[in-house]
Order: sequence, then structure tokens, then C-alpha cells
Amino acid sequence: MHPDLGSLWTAAGVVSGFQVTGFALRINREIDVSGKGDITWLPPADILNLLSIVITMLGVFIAPVLDIGSSTLPVKAFGLAVLLLAGYPFALAGHYDMFNSRTHRSWTYFPGQERIALSVVGVSAVAYITLAAFR
Repeated sequence: MHPDLGSLWTAAGVVSGFQVTGFALRINREIDVSGKGDITWLPPADILNLLSIVITMLGVFIAPVLDIGSSTLPVKAFGLAVLLLAGYPFALAGHYDMFNSRTHRSWTYFPGQERIALSVVGVSAVAYITLAAFR
């Protein structure tokens, strides 16, 4: 399926808008935390979300405007961005150690549950890129 570029831009714009809004909420949370004297950080889960946004902006919007890559690049880039976005809530839940109700939050920067979630997303992304390269 190859949607026209206008439809793809609409879908990507809406998805990116939600991503940026969600990221702004996360930043505001970190600002609140810093106001209480606690340390702030950008968890790897949020970096995954940012990576998804960057792929959307570069692959869906900028590449076609500059006529870079094939005509299928925007569709494939959007697919990869959505795949990363689909992994984001799982990585974020892993960041807060939410997958095991019998344990307490570790309060580490990159807890094991988040590592597992991001590993699954990473393997899925490599598989997607490999398949997309040959289609």
C-alpha cells in the first residue's frame, strides 16, 4: 500500500503532534521534579520517542521536499517511526519498573525492565529496516 504524500503528511502530522504534546508533558514533569530539588534526566524511553519524531520529520517531511531517496522512503520511514512509537509506552512503563507488581521502583536511570523493552523494540526495528530495504 502506498498512500499519497498528502495523506501520509496528514497522518504523520497528527501522530507527531501527539508525540510532541506527550513529550512536553514529560518535560513539565521533570521541571516539577527539579523544583523539588531532585535530579532530572531524559530516560531512554523518551529518547525513543524523540528518535521516532526525528525519523518522521526527516523521512516523511524533509526527504520528499528535498527529493532525497525513493518514492517509498516516506512510507517506510513512517512505518519505522510508528513502530518506535508503539514501543514507547512499554519502555516508559519499564522505566518506572511497572511490569512486576511485587518489586519496588529501582530509581535507576536505565532499569532492567526498560532495557528489556528497548531491546525488543531495537530487534523489531532492525527486522523492520531489513524487510523494508528489500521491498
